[in-house]
Amino acid sequence: MNCNRIRGDHRGPRFAKSSFSYGGGDCVEVAFHEGQIAVRDSKDRHSPTLWFTKSEWRAFTSGVRAGEFDFAD
Repeated sequence: MNCNRIRGDHRGPRFAKSSFSYGGGDCVEVAFHEGQIAVRDSKDRHSPTLWFTKSEWRAFTSGVRAGEFDFAD
């Protein structure tokens, strides 16, 4: 995955989003910070940040790759 860095507070997480997002605004930004993974909405950077452990993030991304979250219309 290609990432674009998002400038932010240097004391906190340094968020990035995929370069495949095409600037549409319907994305999430991800940061790796102090052994955890932070996820936030790219449209509202002041919205609550979701925090995950490495094992939680690994389980989620494995499920995404396996198609566990592909819902039919």
